[in-house]
Amino acid sequence: MMKRLDMLSGFFWLAIGLGLSVWTLTSYKIGSLTQPETGYLPLILGIILILLSLILIIGQFQNAPGASGSDEPAAAAPLVGWRVAYTVLVMVVAALFFEQVGYLLTFFALVVLLMKGVARQSWTRVLATALLTTVAVYIVFVRLLEVQLPRGFWGV
Repeated sequence: MMKRLDMLSGFFWLAIGLGLSVWTLTSYKIGSLTQPETGYLPLILGIILILLSLILIIGQFQNAPGASGSDEPAAAAPLVGWRVAYTVLVMVVAALFFEQVGYLLTFFALVVLLMKGVARQSWTRVLATALLTTVAVYIVFVRLLEVQLPRGFWGV
């Protein structure tokens, strides 16, 4: 059961990675490693999704002798499915509001929703992690690499 779910999720994320990569290549300028443009980060993320999903898919084709497919109990499947559905929903909503709200606020909200909804972390840890990662993204991409991220309606 879990082996089949892993295979399905691998193909799902492969499709998402391919879609993100194709959409980025057809909609945005990519630039180069030293001069990244708007589409550079989404393209890299799409490629990473493709690679990780291929690792998952290929791993499911390799049958170890006597392996049952998973050590997880069957009762864990609905919980795993709910978390996957929640994660996908949050990411789709973030993608829809990405340009209107702005990259940094969307990224902050994404980290908060995923850490609180999926990982069930304390509010202190969630807010600290969201703030630190958002500031790190801002420093690396906006200040150091001078990438123009969508600012949204608040100009942030």
